[in-house]
Amino acid sequence: MSNELINRFSLLSKIYMAGILVLGSIFFMMNMPLNKYLYSLDDWVWVYTLSIAAFLLCYFDMRLSPNGNAFSMESSVYLATIFYFGLSHGMMVLFLTYFANFLYNRAVSRRAHIFNFCMYSIMIFSTYKVFILFGGLKGAGNFGSLFPYIVSLFVYFSLNLLITLVFFIVSSHPEFKGILNRGLLKEVFFAYFVTLLLSLVLIILIDSEGFFGLFLFTVLVVLLSITFGKVLEWYQEMSNQANKDYLTGLYNHGYFKDYLKELFQETKKAGDQLSLAFLDLDDFKKYNDYHGHVQGDRLLKFVGEYLKNETKERGFTVARYGGEEFAIILPKTTKHEAAAFMDGVRKKLNDTPFDGVERLPYRCISFSCGIAEYESDMYEESELLHKADQALYYSKAQGKNNVQLYDAKRISRDALKFKEDLDAIEEQLKLLLYKDVYTYRHSKRVFTYAMEFSDRLPLTEEEKRTLVLGALVHDIGKIEVSRDIINKTSKLDPDEWEIMKKHVIWGKEIILSDGRFEEVIPLVELHHERYDGKGYPYGLKDEQIPKLARILCIIDSFDAMTTDRPYQRTKTFSEAIVELRRCSGTQFDPQYVEPFIQMIEEYYPEKIIRTDETVST
Repeated sequence: MSNELINRFSLLSKIYMAGILVLGSIFFMMNMPLNKYLYSLDDWVWVYTLSIAAFLLCYFDMRLSPNGNAFSMESSVYLATIFYFGLSHGMMVLFLTYFANFLYNRAVSRRAHIFNFCMYSIMIFSTYKVFILFGGLKGAGNFGSLFPYIVSLFVYFSLNLLITLVFFIVSSHPEFKGILNRGLLKEVFFAYFVTLLLSLVLIILIDSEGFFGLFLFTVLVVLLSITFGKVLEWYQEMSNQANKDYLTGLYNHGYFKDYLKELFQETKKAGDQLSLAFLDLDDFKKYNDYHGHVQGDRLLKFVGEYLKNETKERGFTVARYGGEEFAIILPKTTKHEAAAFMDGVRKKLNDTPFDGVERLPYRCISFSCGIAEYESDMYEESELLHKADQALYYSKAQGKNNVQLYDAKRISRDALKFKEDLDAIEEQLKLLLYKDVYTYRHSKRVFTYAMEFSDRLPLTEEEKRTLVLGALVHDIGKIEVSRDIINKTSKLDPDEWEIMKKHVIWGKEIILSDGRFEEVIPLVELHHERYDGKGYPYGLKDEQIPKLARILCIIDSFDAMTTDRPYQRTKTFSEAIVELRRCSGTQFDPQYVEPFIQMIEEYYPEKIIRTDETVST
């Protein structure tokens, strides 16, 4: 047990530790070789050689994972000793091993050494008693039944885990929950399973080869420890090369995207804060053109090192996103805290001299920065990326060398840019025209409804743009569905329906491959989710579904009901309105159903057949 744990004393933890010390000392003294039980010379030689082996295995621990988790193998020596020689020998080997550790390993406090010694005394005593209780016999050649060995090892493992967990509880250690991590428990269980196997191997070697068998065992385990360490070092080095940018040494684009995705999901579950900053070096192309690429690379390396140094104490993650663009992930940080921090970084960088920057417009190293914050209604990290990119775009438009927060009320693209985006998506959509004219026309109508409905909703300009573009391209994934299924005139069978449902995933992949419209991904992927959680592909419910996807679900369903379909009877507008109201609160978000119906009744009165059922209440 580490110094940090031992030093976290409260009154309860002191009482608990005193209990462990007293119990461990009693078990040890009960089994010491006093005058009545003097060892023979051969016994003492074995005790000393086993203690030396255990001490070496304490020093050469075994690393099993790149995250730093390791375990020492001296327990295999303790177990082999009690199984082969008996409890008294095991206690003496434990004592000599910890006495040597006490003298040699000054990094661990005396209290930690004593506590660990007493803990192992309890474990060894209990393990031996259980071993004998279940029919175990000392010595080799007694492996007719492995049951006593398995049960006794389980006791050894359980006591170690129990004593450690109770200490965490009584000392109120903040990392208590981390100890119960399933992955860590699996590693610990595997380590003790290996310990049992090695203890049995050692018994066989001692019985057949004597001291040479013990020597051979110790050398092999030490070599294995060194080999595992080297392999993991090599693995870590290769992993770093795969995740690091070759020029700046920062994390690269691929690692950044993967880490942000993981952190985004953790933040969503925990309800924490998360901010993302995009920054772009101002006028880098001018600097590169004037001073050459070699000097330009020096500037990028300098800025990368500067950003790493400024952020490392706060635990932020910096990556080179591409070219002269960098990204910083700021966990547990609000957008206003992130803006204050990044503005301080910007000002400090402005005052940092570097060769040749006097020729730049600001006569210093400067960057434009955009910041976005995680919001509870975000579905995936692409929305956060898009908003940070939009804020960066706005920062550049404000004259560069400044930090801007994403603000949907301020940040919107002009009509010309919106038209360019529509034209680009329209080109993709035309692929459907040649394969499925029904879906193409459906997409165009849903686009029109979305344009009309978005003007009646309290949406920002950016949300309106996203809804309209998403409506136009929401069924793009049907390009991947076979003509036989798309054009089938009868009802789809279960297998065909499963294929049809995959169009939302295929649509997401198509949008991702384009790379220009990632903000519409939630609409493409989730427009068939239901408010009651019975939709697909993930069965999301209520506000787990992004707001715009909930709106699009209503629009898409209304047009699907009122349009000729090969496998579905067409409803009139009046019948569709009745169906919308019937499914309000189950399939559809009720807060948007009535506003949509009111819009349809106002814009398309000629298609409404007035009945008692269709009049709004």
